[in-house]
Amino acid sequence: MLTSINITGLETYGYHGLFAEERTLGQKFTFDISATLREVRTHRGDNLDSSVRYDAVVDEAVQIAASGKFRTLEALGETIAVGLLRRFVIMESVTVAVAKSSPPIAHAIEQVGVQVGLRRADLALDQGDCPDASGSSQTFSAPTSVAADARAVRLGDTSTAQGSECR
Repeated sequence: MLTSINITGLETYGYHGLFAEERTLGQKFTFDISATLREVRTHRGDNLDSSVRYDAVVDEAVQIAASGKFRTLEALGETIAVGLLRRFVIMESVTVAVAKSSPPIAHAIEQVGVQVGLRRADLALDQGDCPDASGSSQTFSAPTSVAADARAVRLGDTSTAQGSECR
C-alpha cells in the first residue's frame, strides 16, 4: 500500500532572502510538505510503525528553517527535504514547497515560491565529481548534518552544501 502524508500551510517567520534587508528584518514563510512513505501491506494495525508523527515532521522542518539564513528559497527547501529524509527513515521521498509573502518586488504579488522534490535514493550521492560551469570537474563531499548544510549555505560555501550535488 502506498501512503503519503501532507502538511499544508505551515507558517514560520524567518530571515531568508537575497537582500540583506530580508535577512535582517525577516518575513513570513509558508511551507507545504508532502512525503511518500515506505510501502506497507496495511495500516489496519493502527500503529506508527507504518507512518510518521506529523508534529515531529513539523518540528523538524521549523528547526531546520531556523538553523540558518538562506539566500535562496531553493536552498532552504532542499535543506529541509534532506533533513526530513535523514531524520525519518520511513520516508521514501519528500516534496517541500516554500513561499514568501512579502517578496521585494515592485509589483503586486501575493507570494513567490519554489517546490523541491527529493528521493531517498538521491541521498546516496554523498560524494562524487560534479562538472562546474566550465565543464571541468570539482570534487565535493557532503556534510554529515543538516546543520552543516545550513551553515555552508549561510556562509555562501556552496561547494560543501547538499545543494551543490550534480544535477
